Amino acid sequence: TAQIILGAGQRVRKRMQKSGKKGMMGVGTLIIFIAVILVAAVAAAVLISTTASLQQRALTTGSQTEEGVSSGAEAISVMATDATSGHSIDNFELILRLQAGSDPMNLNTTVILLDTATTSQSLGYEGLGTSASDTSSFAIEYLKEGPEQEDGYLTRGDVIQAYFTSSESVAENKRVRIRVIPRVGTTTVVDFTTPDVMKDARVLLWP
Repeated sequence: TAQIILGAGQRVRKRMQKSGKKGMMGVGTLIIFIAVILVAAVAAAVLISTTASLQQRALTTGSQTEEGVSSGAEAISVMATDATSGHSIDNFELILRLQAGSDPMNLNTTVILLDTATTSQSLGYEGLGTSASDTSSFAIEYLKEGPEQEDGYLTRGDVIQAYFTSSESVAENKRVRIRVIPRVGTTTVVDFTTPDVMKDARVLLWP
């Protein structure tokens, strides 16, 4: 009888040990499952945040690109004075307006580059006037004022005339390039060759 009782006790202990092992395996599996869910949730949150950040950057870049492409000035004509003596010119007059659909252009941050066969000049805005004070600046006059006109800016409906002076006289039949470079927007380029004969007080150079 004692052996029977002892054998029964051993069988009960073995069953309990097996049940304990299964229980521990179940708890371990549950912990691993929960950990996988947490890792997946964190990864999803990081992915969503990164996607939103990239989308915002793309929208900002697209807006800046659109502004850069659509903004700028349009050249209407280029004149010069005075060729009555020496058959050469020094003082240039460039008429500008905004490109269609362009945002206003800040003249204070706009640069005009004047390139000839022998010189290259960078000209900064000096204010209103009908002549530049030196060969490193340009002055402007509003020939027509748009509904949003503001001094120092080229806005919708404005037509301006920029005045600047070459550091050296430009003779007949010489190549000249004028570039208007705003801080934001496209560069306006005007290329021309001075006439074979220049003897008038005012000389049309372009178009």
